[in-house]
Order: sequence, then C-alpha cells, then structure tokens
Amino acid sequence: MDQTNYELDLPRENIHLRCFAHNIMNYRYHWHTDEYELSIVLQGNQQYCRGTDTHTLLEDDLILTAPGNGHASTRQQPDTRALVLHFPANALKFLNKKGYIYQFPSCLSNEGNRYEPRFCQLRFYAAQIWNAVEQGGAYAQLSAKANLELLLISLFTRFDPQQLNLISEDDKRRSTMRLLLTYVEEHYAEKMALEDLADYAQYNRTYISTLFKQMVGINFHEYLTRVRFQHALNDLTYTKDNLTDIALRNGFPDLKTLTARFRSTLLRTPAEYRAALKPGDVLYENQRQFLDPADSVLRQKLKEYTKIGL
Repeated sequence: MDQTNYELDLPRENIHLRCFAHNIMNYRYHWHTDEYELSIVLQGNQQYCRGTDTHTLLEDDLILTAPGNGHASTRQQPDTRALVLHFPANALKFLNKKGYIYQFPSCLSNEGNRYEPRFCQLRFYAAQIWNAVEQGGAYAQLSAKANLELLLISLFTRFDPQQLNLISEDDKRRSTMRLLLTYVEEHYAEKMALEDLADYAQYNRTYISTLFKQMVGINFHEYLTRVRFQHALNDLTYTKDNLTDIALRNGFPDLKTLTARFRSTLLRTPAEYRAALKPGDVLYENQRQFLDPADSVLRQKLKEYTKIGL
C-alpha cells in the first residue's frame, strides 16, 4: 500500500523537507536536533507535550516545535490523525543571517484562535508544500521553496519569535557534540557527571557545559534526564517489567524521581500511563501508521486548507 510519507531536497539551499500524515498512537518522547516540526490535527483529539507544557489539540489545531525541544503526543480518541511537516533550522537563514535557532511559543492554536487568519495561513502554506512534495514534477522544488519561505515569514511576523541558541558551522564543534551525544546514549544508565564527559572528550568542564547550552539549547543534566526518560517510557510501553526496575535500569536513582519526571512531562504517573495503554494503540518507537494517500479525511482537509487563498 502506498504511504503518505514524502521527502524533497532543495539542494541549492541545503534544505531537506519531509511531510507525512499518520494516525496518532501512544506517546513516543523525542526531539529533533536541528529540525522544526509543524503538526496539524486533521481529525480527533490529540494530547501534545511540548517542553514542560501539555496541550489538548482538536481538529484543525496546530503546533510548532523548535529544534531541541522534547515533545510527545498521544491520541485521546480513536482515529486521531495528523499532518506533519519537518523542515531544517537552516531554512531560516534567509531571514536570520547569524544562524540563530528561534522558538515560537505562540504558534499553538486552540478553540479561541484556531481560525484566525494567521493560523489559516500556516495551514494553507503547509498544504501547498504537501501538494508540491506529493505531486513532484518540474515545479515541485520551486513551489515548495516559495511556500516554505512564506510560512517562515508568517512565523517571524505574526508569532513572536524568541531566540534560542546558535547553529554552529564549526565542523570541529559539531563533531565534538556528536561524540558527546553518542557517549550519553551509550552510557545513560550509568552514573554520569559533566566531568565524565569532559574526561572522555579531553576538554575542560566549562567548555563542555557551554557547548551543550549553545548547541543543544539545554544543559547537560537536562539532556541526560531526557535520554533516560525516553528509554524508561519505552520500557513502560513495550514491557511488563516492574516500575522500580525500569527506573533503576534507566539511570533514575529511584521510582520517585521517575514519577516526578512523568508528572511534570506527561501529567500522569508511570502506573497511570501504563494502565491507560490499549494493545491496539501501541506502536514501537521507530514505527508510524501512515495514512493511505487516498484517505478521505486527508484529501478533504488538504482541499479545505488550500481554499483560503492569500
């Protein structure tokens, strides 16, 4: 079966676009190092965690998540579907020559504002990008690029951008950062301090701390906790192991600490999360349930979103 999972490269701009439409299932907590994610609910009721805030998104609601911002979503009712657009942070360079990453906290719709012109415009541009990437052809790159630039201009002029961190173009710094992140992924379950990374990379503690803040946007301890939480969430979802064993196995000192993280991130305890899981709702970490290209809800929503004009 064909799947609604498309990609398009704009080689001159060094931009890679990805669009997909899928059924929302269980929570999968993750973040994108240098990509923005624009998610639009096509149907249903979605609970979306962005950073430390959790939001309920209904039909036609949208949310933009900046690079490095931890996020997860789950459905609150069956047949909840979303259209998702990923675009890289360097797509902002034509607006921001210094290479800063920005977040847009106000790019989040709800019952009171979802049909304001600024949100309608974002859905329009996203639908136009989707159509270009899906249909391909001689003008796909030109159309996708034009609509992406209009989408970004709308974000900067209508959604109160807030500067985060700088995208480093220093190959040595980027290489060091990749080395450190790999080390964290391989040793997250062990006791780990900033000094351990400094010794491993042969840099001083202050340099490593600054590197995390500048290139990841959060401090080392928060990043390590995110990785541990991500793995603990997977174990809760895909195994029947004891909650305390899961906490300890993933680097948390005790179940109380894991529970506190669950409450602050997903507004529930590990036990409550596991009890709410249904077998038919669960997909593994790297899986998605993509929609059929002919899906009637998807086709109708794309038609609606492209009707508004400019």
